Amino acid sequence: MTTSLKDHVSHNAPSEMQNSRACAAAGQSKLMALYHVMYSQKHIECSQILLTDEDFSTLERRNNLKHTIDYLLKLGVIPILNENDVISVRGKLSIDEDRDMKFWDNDSLAVLVSVVTGADLCILLSDVDGLYTAPPNTPGAKLIYTYSPEDALQYKIGEKSTLGRGGMQAKIEACVNALKRGVKAVVIASGFKSDTILHIMNGVLIGTLFVSNYDVFVNEGSSVKGKAKAARKASRKLLQLTADERSLILKEISRRLIQERDKIVDANLRDIMLAEDSGLAPSIISRLSIGPKLETLAKGIESIAEGAEPIGRIIRKTEVSSNLELRQITVPIGVLLIIFESRPDVLPQIAALAIKSGNGLILKGGKEASHTNQILHKIITDVIFEVTEGKVPREVIAITDNRHDIDELLKCENEIDLVIPRGSSTLVNYIKSNTRIPVLGHAEGICHIYIDEEVDIDKAISIVIDSKTDYPAACNAVETILLHKKLTHDLRAKQIISALKKANVIIYGGPQASSIYRLQKATTLRHEYSDLKVTLEIVDDLKAAIKYINENSSGHTDVIVTENKDKAQLFLRDVDSACVFHNASSRFSDGYRFALGAEVGISTARIHARGPVGVDGLLTTKWIMVSKDSHIVGDFTSGKRQYTLKRLPLSSKL
Repeated sequence: MTTSLKDHVSHNAPSEMQNSRACAAAGQSKLMALYHVMYSQKHIECSQILLTDEDFSTLERRNNLKHTIDYLLKLGVIPILNENDVISVRGKLSIDEDRDMKFWDNDSLAVLVSVVTGADLCILLSDVDGLYTAPPNTPGAKLIYTYSPEDALQYKIGEKSTLGRGGMQAKIEACVNALKRGVKAVVIASGFKSDTILHIMNGVLIGTLFVSNYDVFVNEGSSVKGKAKAARKASRKLLQLTADERSLILKEISRRLIQERDKIVDANLRDIMLAEDSGLAPSIISRLSIGPKLETLAKGIESIAEGAEPIGRIIRKTEVSSNLELRQITVPIGVLLIIFESRPDVLPQIAALAIKSGNGLILKGGKEASHTNQILHKIITDVIFEVTEGKVPREVIAITDNRHDIDELLKCENEIDLVIPRGSSTLVNYIKSNTRIPVLGHAEGICHIYIDEEVDIDKAISIVIDSKTDYPAACNAVETILLHKKLTHDLRAKQIISALKKANVIIYGGPQASSIYRLQKATTLRHEYSDLKVTLEIVDDLKAAIKYINENSSGHTDVIVTENKDKAQLFLRDVDSACVFHNASSRFSDGYRFALGAEVGISTARIHARGPVGVDGLLTTKWIMVSKDSHIVGDFTSGKRQYTLKRLPLSSKL
């Protein structure tokens, strides 16, 4: 309230109104005006919600409040909640008065709002750093970092805060009430220090953390190891669902992605705006956009839902002996850690594949896409919880965007079964060097196109332009174009160069091409531009092209453009890459285009899975032995029984 307004109210109102209802009526509008000014500097809208005890008195009113808050947040509007002091002037609650759904200060109001909205964390800001072992100004008083309700008798609580009407004891009561009513954690910290809320959300040790059971909270909740354990536990619940139930989850996710398009796009635009403001490279910013991809994502997830059931598929059946059968069946790998950068569109694809294959999932997304990743994660985990009516916990898919968590996650070899990194070669190589968990993926996408002398030049130009310009930042975009030397003897090579330049592609030359066409020399023959740039080189013939590719390719995707089928067959056989194409764009190297529905990544490894990794790449096997009688090895050693070891048709029954 401004001084002049305060004086006006004080001098003109009856004494019993001074500094209470009249001041509140005058001051609330001024307070909101201040909030509007502050938030408008960040281009954020805010609104005011004034509350009394009556707003928490019935389930209907509490639901109304929750829906109002949810809707405002959906619109991108920050709700400012406060007590309606104009009509609600309270005294101190009596000791025997029911406080469960009443509030007596802003802290208890914050707790009630946390309970009503189903918040996991409530943060109470104070004028001190947190709860101390004694009043903060007492010599030897130490900050208490964690507090459980059973700790109450250990500490002496001092007088109330110099600000507000609550005091530290009131804060403690509010915190304990929050824990009793389902809020997982409450933190009391200083509101006078910069970035307090951000530090708390990033796990920095500040303030006092209130939890019902600290050991359980740390080991099975907030820590990265706890997230992995929770994901494994939840994945077993996912595995217990029928194929139809898991498909139903996926169909609802597909539907919800379209239904929540506006919310997703709004979050995505915030990420893009922040990325532009921070000066991120255009190639990274181009990967952030998700709006145009939502329809394709939804269709891909629908395709996964309608796919055959991958779990429990019998892939081998053997009669070991009479009435003794051995089966090898497909099962989930367990818990997957997927680390990806920039591209939030991979999150729903990966989640869908994990759900279909019955795997728990931990997602480490890039911070530059945090708003988009968080809203996608919430939509997906809400669907899982709602469709299964709580049988599968939300924790089956966990997420973090804190880069400091990577090192801790990579140490969880007992909790995580497979790491799939999607990002730069620096990231992938770092992960491979710093974990004992198996790693599946590729470090680079250095894709080649070889254009043979026996070529339809129009086809060649079309394939080259599509492979480079359709999505230059993708790992399956072409990075090197090899031309048969005879193409330089006529106009065909120049036609290709002209088409690339017309498409705004910057061309760097290998040793021969740079000399013939006066191109700027490529700094290396192994370079992933992820941009509208490409290396061009001249080779003597098909064998030289194959040799060049096998020496310089990353083993991702390589292409031959030729009308000679024999040459094409030789190329397809001898090029040692995960994907090798004839007369097709390198951009086809994609899980959706391979009819896999989606992919968790593209693997250039030589074991387990190679190329785009879909549902089948997220499965392993186990052996099931079934005896119709009773079998022991001793009977075979003594000769009482004999091994038959006969391969059986997969459709046969014991």
